[in-house]
Amino acid sequence: MKHWRYQSGWRLLPGLLAAGLTFMTARTEVFRPIEHAIYRFLFQARGEQLWDERVTVIEIDEASLDTIGQFPWPRHHYVELLEKLEPANPSVIAFDILFAESTEDDADLSMAMARHGNVVLATAWDEQRGVIGPNASVMEGAISTGHIHHNADADGITRTYRPKVNGISALSIATVQRYSQQKLATRAISDVNQSLWLNWRGFVRSAPRYSFTDVLDGQVPASSFEDKIVFIGFTGADLDEMTTPYNHASPTAGVYQHIVAANNLLAQDHLQLIIAPVWGMVLFLSPILGYTYFYCPLRVRLLGSLTATAIWAGVVFFAFNQNYWLPTMVPIMSFFSTSGFVILTEGVRGRLTFFQLTGSVRLGLHASIEPPYSGQ
Repeated sequence: MKHWRYQSGWRLLPGLLAAGLTFMTARTEVFRPIEHAIYRFLFQARGEQLWDERVTVIEIDEASLDTIGQFPWPRHHYVELLEKLEPANPSVIAFDILFAESTEDDADLSMAMARHGNVVLATAWDEQRGVIGPNASVMEGAISTGHIHHNADADGITRTYRPKVNGISALSIATVQRYSQQKLATRAISDVNQSLWLNWRGFVRSAPRYSFTDVLDGQVPASSFEDKIVFIGFTGADLDEMTTPYNHASPTAGVYQHIVAANNLLAQDHLQLIIAPVWGMVLFLSPILGYTYFYCPLRVRLLGSLTATAIWAGVVFFAFNQNYWLPTMVPIMSFFSTSGFVILTEGVRGRLTFFQLTGSVRLGLHASIEPPYSGQ
């Protein structure tokens, strides 16, 4: 029994060492660039999904800028837009525009928003300036505000957004909650302090979108906005740009963060990051894998690690299609580092065995040549 425990301890050691090394490495930034690249690949491999037709966007695009002029615009243009949308009877209108400064058109804009009755305005936060927009006059016509903060990762892609900032809900959440109240439905957020992962639908060109000037000119049927959520935001170049897994080479506009978030809220399909179960799996499987690898030829270990990697890649892709994102590199590093630690452990164990045998031989030789005790 003692010999069996001794052998088992040596065979379990490589997996335990590999799990420990993997966890320490995972707590650094080593894997992050690779995981970011895998994240982009998974979206592209999954392919585009349908955008929710209940969410549309009116773009302040290049064509609108060419017609009306450079941004920011006089606010009477937004009054005209709201008047144009009034017969279409959209459910909720959300402006991704900070109406911070006071202008002579503010009273008219406020009245136009009040006539609609369901307008949500954007707000932001700056450490030096505090809350930015909307000003009090414009705010009188709105029902609520929503923050428009977004944080890009090191590769430039926006993956998450915060449900609340300084007690203010995200613009998408404030808008969808108002829409849900009208539909007598609920869209609950389990933890407002936990960032939500955007489940990008595809290239933004596929989203229901219309040019600001086309709407003003009556070129868009009223049915395009009937009973829908309508976001209004800037999509021209060189302002509020944002990178997505699909729009990576050519960035899109920040308003699309709110649109995809509204899609996720309506469908209840935010991307879910799963970490703890993956770490538990590594801690459980690594010793088993190391135990199995012991005494196996190198080619068998390599084949086993490659097979385990292929299986895990399939699991990651399947889970992603179910809207779960699993860390990819942590298990893969564990598979291969276990094999490496088996080689190292076998070497150390062999040397210890050699020294033990050598010591035993020396003791035997010493005992055989020592003269017997004569008693004199």
